[in-house]
Amino acid sequence: MLNRIYDWFSYPFGMLLGFLYDLFNSNYGWALIVFTLFAKLILVPAAIKQEKSKAKGMRSQAKIAKIRKKFAGDQQKLNEELQKFYQEEGFSSMSGGCGTLLLQFPIIIGLYGAIYKPLSYILRLTKEEIAILSETLKGLAKSGLGQNMRFEEMNILANIENIKAANPNISQTIIQKINNFDFTAFGLNLAVVPKDAVKTGDYFMLIIPVLSMVFSLILAIYSLINQRKTNPQMSKNPAAIGMLFFSTFISFFMAYNFPIGIGIYWTANSLLQLIQTVILGYIYSPEKVMAKLMIDETNERMSKETTMKGRRNDS
Repeated sequence: MLNRIYDWFSYPFGMLLGFLYDLFNSNYGWALIVFTLFAKLILVPAAIKQEKSKAKGMRSQAKIAKIRKKFAGDQQKLNEELQKFYQEEGFSSMSGGCGTLLLQFPIIIGLYGAIYKPLSYILRLTKEEIAILSETLKGLAKSGLGQNMRFEEMNILANIENIKAANPNISQTIIQKINNFDFTAFGLNLAVVPKDAVKTGDYFMLIIPVLSMVFSLILAIYSLINQRKTNPQMSKNPAAIGMLFFSTFISFFMAYNFPIGIGIYWTANSLLQLIQTVILGYIYSPEKVMAKLMIDETNERMSKETTMKGRRNDS
């Protein structure tokens, strides 16, 4: 059942990645980068909502502080007043980070599924054809090849010559189709895992993990600076600071332990996330959002007063 759900999310993104591959004249590297850009564009509305929510939360801090001070000795009353305030202000569990993550979750599953399966979505081999290749690869795993079955289709690409030698009965049409597939980008073999390449002395493969880490580190520093402006108390919290910089480690870990194809996606995603954060932080700065909120509230209050006056005059 889980595999079926995984395939449901992966299918539309896989078709898109295949379309981009054809559009860019079989250049998988550019297809992957544009694919990542498209994925970020899908999530822009959620990111905008999150930025607005941050500004709204900043504006509410002073009011929340007053409520906490007023009902400091009565926990039950304090909870009731805070709940009432949140309802009036329109806060909910889905309006913050958790809600945004939940919205992103199926998209992320689909993205990774599409990238993991170039044979299914780019070359469009049948399940039966992939199964034959997979069974041969599993046999090779006993001799030390293709051990990481999480990236089965990428491992098939990386070991196609060994698979061909181990199973001469595999259709030459399939072999030729895979051999003609250029699974490289910017001089990098997208099926290679940097961790494995380093073991053989190929340190050049570290370029993608390092770039991913650098972009993520810049993003973490930028986010911390912004947090000090919008939420000084939270910015002093060691746990919050730790989580920001933990993302840097995760970026390096993902790009280092996953095939370069995944690493390029993760690196491009880190760079685009940095650009998106800077742009949205400027367009939807707390000051601008709060000013608009105040104008909207003033207009709403004036509209209600006008309506009430009209009713009085009618009566």
